Amino acid sequence: MIVRRQDTLRQRQTNRVQNSKRRGSMALAAMMSLLVIVGGVAVALDRLWLDSAQTELEAAVEAAALRGGQFLACDDLLRPESDIAARLERAREAAGDIASKNLIAGNPVELDITPEGDIRFGRLVHRGRTGDDVFLETNDRPTSVVVRAVHSRARNNPVAMFLKSVIGNKEADVAALSEATIDNQVVGLQPLADVPVPVLPIAILRGGSGGDRRGEDGPRGEGRRHGNGDANDRGDDEGNLSESWTSQIDDREGGDQYRFDELTGQITEEPDGIPEIRVRSAVRRGNPKQANVHLFVVNQSSSLQQLVSQVRSGWSESDMPGHLSTMRLDEGSHEFETVNGINGSMPQVLRELIGECRILFLYDRFLPAGRSGAGRIQIEQAVAGRILSVTELDDECCELIIQPGVLTTRTALLASESGSSTTGSSTQSGVVGAPRQLANRYIYKLQITN
Repeated sequence: MIVRRQDTLRQRQTNRVQNSKRRGSMALAAMMSLLVIVGGVAVALDRLWLDSAQTELEAAVEAAALRGGQFLACDDLLRPESDIAARLERAREAAGDIASKNLIAGNPVELDITPEGDIRFGRLVHRGRTGDDVFLETNDRPTSVVVRAVHSRARNNPVAMFLKSVIGNKEADVAALSEATIDNQVVGLQPLADVPVPVLPIAILRGGSGGDRRGEDGPRGEGRRHGNGDANDRGDDEGNLSESWTSQIDDREGGDQYRFDELTGQITEEPDGIPEIRVRSAVRRGNPKQANVHLFVVNQSSSLQQLVSQVRSGWSESDMPGHLSTMRLDEGSHEFETVNGINGSMPQVLRELIGECRILFLYDRFLPAGRSGAGRIQIEQAVAGRILSVTELDDECCELIIQPGVLTTRTALLASESGSSTTGSSTQSGVVGAPRQLANRYIYKLQITN
């Protein structure tokens, strides 16, 4: 009995020792496995951290390139003495500023905005042999801007790793490059899913045949009024109109009373080198041909509420002429119905848009339906401009002072994107006349090209 008890005790002691060794081995294996797992998680988290930093930097350089591209196509192009050096300097500053408002790994994105730094200007040159578009750096009429951002140890701004204490690698280099290009070979307007065409459905007398009349109160339109009342006897012109886009803007005979600052959006009463045009809507119970501006509806079924919405926000996909996906500008004139002048709540709606650059239209012919301003108008050209002043007059007409502007928009349809020839007649409803190619002075498409 005693012998058996001693054997049992020795066996139990032996088992305890073996179990203890086994548990120690398992604990060591578990610890090693945990270290491997933690290391793997750390590497994965750092990889995600770097991927996120790369994505943030790419978004920042795209925003900077687009912002710089806006200054390649800006109002300064409309001034006779356009200063390209000053414009490029403003473009660098604006690109650097927008980049700094973006973050990479929690810190502002840094760009070298010196002339030999991270922001370069040039043109895309097409090489027929290879079919590639190659960036050629030049300050002579540049149409592209390339922005390169580098956060690296060489620049003393590397990205700090997320779990640097675990894997020992404290910092990493990240770089990104983006190219934005402007193009004014605009053949149409096309809204995007979430971006309406920035149109203001206003048509201004273009001038030319039968429409460009000079008033009697001086060559610059100061104090000039409507014609002498005999326009009803002339069905082949637009009346004795003293101000048209051709005379006031193209020929630079308009006054230069206002300055618009594109950086601040402020309007001041001082000249800025860009002339303005003073336009007036139809007078109630007067001669509608004496007006040189008309508000029009895109589709005959459009309601007043829809028109107000289009004035405020532009044309969405459901607002396009003829309910088509695009409005072609290279396939002849477009005809639209006009409304009864610019009155009621519309002047106040237009005041909300003061200073905002929009696409406007020019017309040559207007066929009135009565004496209220309603009728049918033939639009020939798209331009861009901003309202600087809205005045309601005693005769229930509205006077606007409009300054031309340069607008960049993603909703412009380029000749290279249209996929169709500019020859041949259009079959679109409401479009008449011969097709034409448009290199628009006022409307550009700005897009990322690399």
